[in-house]
Amino acid sequence: MTHAKHVLPRRGALLAALLALTTLAVAVAAPAAQSAPPKRIVALTPFAANTLAGLGVRPLAIGQTLGGHERYASNLRGVKTLTLSHPNGPNMEQLALINPQLVFSSPTWAKGAKTMRDFDIRVVNADPQNVRQIFGTTARIGRIVGKRSGARALNASLRKQIRSARRGIKRRPRVLLILGVGRAPFVMLPNSWGGSLVRAAGGRLLTGGARNRSGFARISDEKILTANPDVIIATPHGAADDIDEIADFLRTNPAWEDSKAVRNGRLYVSTDNSLLQAGTDVAQVIRFVRKRYLKN
Repeated sequence: MTHAKHVLPRRGALLAALLALTTLAVAVAAPAAQSAPPKRIVALTPFAANTLAGLGVRPLAIGQTLGGHERYASNLRGVKTLTLSHPNGPNMEQLALINPQLVFSSPTWAKGAKTMRDFDIRVVNADPQNVRQIFGTTARIGRIVGKRSGARALNASLRKQIRSARRGIKRRPRVLLILGVGRAPFVMLPNSWGGSLVRAAGGRLLTGGARNRSGFARISDEKILTANPDVIIATPHGAADDIDEIADFLRTNPAWEDSKAVRNGRLYVSTDNSLLQAGTDVAQVIRFVRKRYLKN
């Protein structure tokens, strides 16, 4: 009996310890299962879509961009393209049929994000607003889809490409970057994608004294003349059917005739979206801006 009295408590302690370990294992396993990377993903922006492609993740659908698929990676060919309309972004019924777990979106489509969440879709803004943000955004996308090491490799490659694209800058012309919304000019600020990219390419960005958290501010023709930039780069913005008409107006706007840029033939019109929206082709765009517009 004395022996039994000693054995039973030991067996009870052993059973209690095993039960505790089992409970702990279940508790650890449950969050791990819940945090499994999403498989059904839609990417509305070129940056997010190309980053996914670089990480070996194929999205269910990608967003429409100005100029077609030129800025998308070749291994995204055949992926469904969603038409995007202001201010909501994709058609919500079409998106619901795709039934994604996650949508990588942009602040541009913020109004539609609420509706997406009503469909129980996770929405993550993953569109860098300036060149400095691309590395953090890449890391975040990699973390969400379970590809952290791949994202680190992509960032290392991007840094190397950008350093190479910026090498040997000899001149820093004064640049006014205009967004033409219809016939109303807006100046792109340093906190806009285009503004930060022109600065990375070696341009001294003029703003006419404007500041705005959005990265854009209305500017008068008088202030454009007062700024008297060496270079004007104008980007038309509007419905696809109106782009050519807006571009023609920007090229021939008589109000800018007396500016240094126009007198020297250095008014350029950019009709793609490379200065409006981030892409993983940032180094390529910097090289193009330097060669075509800044000549530095």
